[in-house]
Amino acid sequence: MSENLPKTINDTPIPCKVILVGETQVGKTSIISRYTRNYYVDNPKITLAANSIKQMVEVDGYKIELQIWDTVGQEQYRSVTSIFYKEALICILVYDITNRESFEAIKNYWHNAVIQNGMKGVIIGVAGNKSDLYENEKVSEKEGQDYCDSIKAYFKLVSAKNNISINEFFKTLVEQFVKSEFMDELLPKYVNDKNIIKKVKRTKLEKGKKSEENGKKGCC
Repeated sequence: MSENLPKTINDTPIPCKVILVGETQVGKTSIISRYTRNYYVDNPKITLAANSIKQMVEVDGYKIELQIWDTVGQEQYRSVTSIFYKEALICILVYDITNRESFEAIKNYWHNAVIQNGMKGVIIGVAGNKSDLYENEKVSEKEGQDYCDSIKAYFKLVSAKNNISINEFFKTLVEQFVKSEFMDELLPKYVNDKNIIKKVKRTKLEKGKKSEENGKKGCC
């Protein structure tokens, strides 16, 4: 963060709706439980109705209130699940690395559903869950990464059971949210000091110019 900005930019938390989608039994509920309560439930019940939980985080001086939605993965409920894409700023596609069908469903259905029903510019992350069962994997890390590169999504292998990379995964997605245009639109609603907003915009411009300059230096 710029030295000219306060350590905490906003007193009122900025809301950010997050949804997890994917086939049933891939571990969406377990990922949410591990992230929000640091608790793992072995063989959780199948989710039959969408529900949410709030999680307060602070990233780069911003207080963010994540509203994390767990959705139903069963095919007969997909038309109902589609309504939960509305106003979601972060969408996490989850598959089970030991179940190829769950990965194919991400490619052939869930990603398309996000694009068709979600917000323009929605931040997309893909979690390959159950990385602790790598000896039984049916989808390699490279295949997962290659697919995510093709759709410009953030990718991470995670394990809700063993608490592998769960916090890192969410933190990176929230950092992307903080840098996004969504944040530019929301900030004036939750920060009363206009001078702080001006400083934030100036800091972003400075960082953008530095990135461009570094890119030009690196290309020659």
